[in-house]
Amino acid sequence: MRTLPASPYVGLEPGPDVRRGLLTRRTFRAFERRPVPAAVRRSLLEAARWAWAPGDAAPVRFIVLDDRALKRALHRLTRESKDISNHWEGLFRPSGLRGYIQYWLATPFCVAVCADPAASPRHIHDGWNHHLASAAACQHLALAARWHGMALVMYTHFSQEKLKRLLDVPFEWDVAGVMGIGVPDLARTNPRVLAASLVRLPLHELVAAERYGAPAPEELIAEPPAPTPVPDLMATMLGLGFTTEFRDEPVPAGHVFELLRAAQWAPSAGNFQPVRYVVLRDRERLAALEALARESREISAHWFARYREGRGEHPDWTRVPLAIALIADPTRGGPHIHGEATHMHAGGLAAQNIAVMARALGLGTALVTHWIEEKVKVLIDCPRTWDLVGVMPVGYPAAPPTRTPPPLETLVFQDGFGRPWDPTREVPFP
Repeated sequence: MRTLPASPYVGLEPGPDVRRGLLTRRTFRAFERRPVPAAVRRSLLEAARWAWAPGDAAPVRFIVLDDRALKRALHRLTRESKDISNHWEGLFRPSGLRGYIQYWLATPFCVAVCADPAASPRHIHDGWNHHLASAAACQHLALAARWHGMALVMYTHFSQEKLKRLLDVPFEWDVAGVMGIGVPDLARTNPRVLAASLVRLPLHELVAAERYGAPAPEELIAEPPAPTPVPDLMATMLGLGFTTEFRDEPVPAGHVFELLRAAQWAPSAGNFQPVRYVVLRDRERLAALEALARESREISAHWFARYREGRGEHPDWTRVPLAIALIADPTRGGPHIHGEATHMHAGGLAAQNIAVMARALGLGTALVTHWIEEKVKVLIDCPRTWDLVGVMPVGYPAAPPTRTPPPLETLVFQDGFGRPWDPTREVPFP
């Protein structure tokens, strides 16, 4: 029987704290043939309910897939989608490292994650918001699975239109993918794939100071000698809120390192690691960011009353202790059909890891996507062809953040969009 590799970045013991959970959440694709109890299913989905969405919207819905005929059809679609990508990419052929076909009938718990582009607050540069929300929900599912001693495979490689038709998802919506969850079967785990998932670019290649390409100071990318104790992972995810008002108190460099390392170990399609991080601490640069925030609100106010009424997502950037801009390289996305948004999914996964670690350290943050994108990219010297994921203010909250997401029963469907979900239903594994 195979065992886990001796690495601080992979683990399956239940109930980890935030640091251990974020750093050891790895992808597994082969699962033991045992069911996921109804109470655990609900716990996983409850964690996903607390995932972020830009503007605190609620665009994401979950479809639990138990019907065996539906799973067979999903398997056929999975194979067909991979065959289509094989026309261009040998990586997905049976002999390739990514040539596996997820067998959904042998996957204990399957959840499709979909999102409504119209549900997020409308503003300039809002086209990615529902994708970022889907990614955050997927990451909370994965982290909750890790907390329960299980694992998740995030499968995005589908013909989008056919998947939407199969699950009866509205035409205007997008399906991020299907998540497979269960207890990993280590005897059937491909050690090459697991080893590949443990490779990460070093922080000095991922992190810049003030502008892209400028070296980050060692204090932000070097692990502190005595890490700060952090709380339980699940307890931290439940109740996760947004912070846009901060105390006038600096953020320790060791805490910034923890946030950046949490982002570094977020997953990405194919582990291509498309996201980079620009840490902003210079007061003049943050003041310039505040000016861009005002201009962005003024432009959106031309169309949307909420900005004419003074509402919005921005903090006062002149009073923010520091900010982290997330940017993503589209050439490092998944090289398959329906892979065009995976670089931004990676940004959403990384932002969610930052948010969870921030709360564990007593910090607050938010993901602000409401920008004149080109001007922010100029400010931080971002490559022209890259995409701005968003900017995250970081600091100690001026007041405890409050947030109440919609009830779980309104977010989860069974075997098709809009069909009622029974949270008490036990599903035996055949």
